[in-house]
Amino acid sequence: MTSGQIERRLRTGQWRRAARGVYQHAATDRTRLSRLLAVCLAHDALASHTSAAAIHNIDGYTLERIEVVVAAGRKLSVKGARIHKSTQMDLARSTVRMAIPVTGVARTVLDLAAVVNRERLDDTIDAVVRDGRLRLWDLYQVLVSHARRGRNGCGALRAALDARMGDGGVPLSRWSRMVADLLVESGLGQPRFEYPVHAFGGDFIAQVDLAYPDRRLAIELDSVRWHHNLRSFSHDRQRRNRLLLAGWDVLNFTWDDYSRRPNQLCAAVAAALAPAVPSSTKSVEKHVV
Repeated sequence: MTSGQIERRLRTGQWRRAARGVYQHAATDRTRLSRLLAVCLAHDALASHTSAAAIHNIDGYTLERIEVVVAAGRKLSVKGARIHKSTQMDLARSTVRMAIPVTGVARTVLDLAAVVNRERLDDTIDAVVRDGRLRLWDLYQVLVSHARRGRNGCGALRAALDARMGDGGVPLSRWSRMVADLLVESGLGQPRFEYPVHAFGGDFIAQVDLAYPDRRLAIELDSVRWHHNLRSFSHDRQRRNRLLLAGWDVLNFTWDDYSRRPNQLCAAVAAALAPAVPSSTKSVEKHVV
């Protein structure tokens, strides 16, 4: 459509201007929803925060204000709208609801954690879990993927989730998959699950939580739920020694390592997977701790 045709429709009253480059038929009502759509279309934005919660029909939220998120670095001000800026637009998992481009449900909960109080955040988490749209570990995963880069809301969401689950609240198999997903997203390749390790003579040593067999790297996830008494502590150390004697490196991580220090977790695995430095060029002796 040419600019002349657009101007003719505006001049005759068929259309009205809704936002920059966005037009609305005069026969349609002006609503907060149409205003939100116009802002999103005009500024390549996504409905976010409380607006996204309302669009996703999360209990306790209505479309009382226009909130959108755009890529960081843009100078943008829109009358009657609150503009959020993000360096993590690639993680937004955007979708379209009621014709509105909007952040995904899990990302929306994380965004809300930055702007609502704890009581309302708890209610929000309860709502999305109760109606089956998310599981608690889905929220842990979105928390970890964003926390690696640092952002508002992560601390509040982590506290709310930890209060529900804590160290022993995620089944070990589920936690293994969450750690594996983190490693894959970091470009470290897919580890094997519950991998059986044998000694050089063929005797079974242990089944490790995660493994990179080609690099002889075992990853053990230490949950207080499973490793809380002296007997299990002693067994774990004997098991670890047998793995080391069989030529395997062993890395141990806790729930805190995963939920609070994912960068360090990935860095440790990356270092263990790195090709060995020839002994003639080593400047630092390698120790497994």
